[in-house]
Amino acid sequence: MKRLIMLVACFVFIFSTCALAADGTSTAPAKAEPPKTVTPKPPRETRIRIVGVVKEISDTMIMVERTVKGNTETMQFVLDKPVEQINAGDKVRVSYIKKDDKLIATRVTPFIAKKIMKNPPPSKR
Repeated sequence: MKRLIMLVACFVFIFSTCALAADGTSTAPAKAEPPKTVTPKPPRETRIRIVGVVKEISDTMIMVERTVKGNTETMQFVLDKPVEQINAGDKVRVSYIKKDDKLIATRVTPFIAKKIMKNPPPSKR
């Protein structure tokens, strides 16, 4: 019985505060807010990734040859920083962005093909 009375008292308290909050108006004058200036964000740089074979490499540029749908194309990238452990003839993955009509390589990593198993071994349970 005590629980029921406490439950009813709580509901009355909650609903009365909601009613008073919705009905109450402020007597203080409204402050005029200055208009906010919205500064547009610069466009986000789109990073693109390709996989290909290194044809030429130096401290400032890398030339990669890739094959897309049977067509072979050679792409030349400007390097942000010199790349170590990559030589001509290596298969690499290049992440790059386009800036001022230049292709700037942000990341160059050796490409390691993942093996896909057609029939995975049965798991032991």
